[in-house]
Amino acid sequence: MNEVRVGIIGCGMIAHRHMAIYTHIPNAKVVAVSEIIPERLKGFAERYQIPEENCYADFREMLKRDDLDTIDVCVHNNLHASVSIACMKAGYDVYCEKPIAATSADAQMMIDCAKKLGRKFHVQISSLMNAQTRVARDMIANGELGNVYFANLTMLSSRRRPGYDLPQFTTDFYTKELAGHGPTIDLGVYLISQLLFVMGLPKLKSVSGFAIRGLEYDDRLITNPYGFGVEDFGVCLAKFENGINMQIQASSAANINDQMKTYILGSKGGLEIIGADTTGGPFARAANADAAALHMGNPALKFYGNGLGGEVFGVDLNVWDRGLKEARTNPEISLYDDNQVHWIAYKTGILTDETRYNTPEIAKNMLLVTDGLFLSSELGREVTVDEIRAMVKPMARTEQETPFGTIHYDLSF
Repeated sequence: MNEVRVGIIGCGMIAHRHMAIYTHIPNAKVVAVSEIIPERLKGFAERYQIPEENCYADFREMLKRDDLDTIDVCVHNNLHASVSIACMKAGYDVYCEKPIAATSADAQMMIDCAKKLGRKFHVQISSLMNAQTRVARDMIANGELGNVYFANLTMLSSRRRPGYDLPQFTTDFYTKELAGHGPTIDLGVYLISQLLFVMGLPKLKSVSGFAIRGLEYDDRLITNPYGFGVEDFGVCLAKFENGINMQIQASSAANINDQMKTYILGSKGGLEIIGADTTGGPFARAANADAAALHMGNPALKFYGNGLGGEVFGVDLNVWDRGLKEARTNPEISLYDDNQVHWIAYKTGILTDETRYNTPEIAKNMLLVTDGLFLSSELGREVTVDEIRAMVKPMARTEQETPFGTIHYDLSF
């Protein structure tokens, strides 16, 4: 099996998780890294024994190498498109951290670039890669829920603003310039994408939404020079062409107790999705690569409705055991249990365009919903998907200030 030589751009918290996972993939090896913060680059290289000559402040210098097979992009949301497109233009296939970008316009640009240049492209969406998602998807596709008409995602945190309440996270999470948006796309990417995927990626029709930075803040705790610019609360009702309605509530800080509730309702039955993976898969959990890994749930499913000879309420479908049995009877299922395993299999041709999960397209569909939420909030009315596509613009940065000067990004391809 040929070795896949990986270069990582960005050595922050998420890159440590990626490194923990790569150690479990026999034919993948991280051989070069890039990071604009010198002390972060030095610490990362020392921790993972990466030689100094393979460490770069400017990722563009790393892209000049001729011995890398793929690039792993672990930078800020509004640099995802900028850096990924630069890598594709330099001749590389790209694996990108979530969310794919801050807007669906950015996502479409990245997808178009990959298609035009013939590059392979994948996005980290860990919530898709487990038995929980496969069981839910198959039950819906097989008609076991009957006519699916409603889905709900409640994701409320009383105080969990990255970089503000949680100082172990970078303050870049709360800046509009770098993050784009707040909890709606930060954690929402996992749960909204999962709901859309298991429901067969229904086509969006319209969105009515509201977003706000609602809580009072202590200015002494806002240390990022860009300031606190993202929402701390967002809510919307999304309508799809097939008649499904989906409600989303997301907060990083609200004056209410923490709440997490995800469910899908159908005419014959309903599914409650519990503990969706928002960290990165079992390898990230085993390595406990950083404090954020503690937030990964224990994926489970409960069924409500008609079945087993009568009405049932809250039957645990035991997806953990189902996953273990799948692995014993179908070894290839392991390719669908981790993002990076999935990516390396796609990169090397084990998975094809037909057999892989098309994560860029899933991620773009998720952003159409959140774009609708923010656009609707701005306009004060319901917006159609055609309006979202026409009115939402890219947020990708075309310039980046660094210790060694300004990087100018050309987003044309």
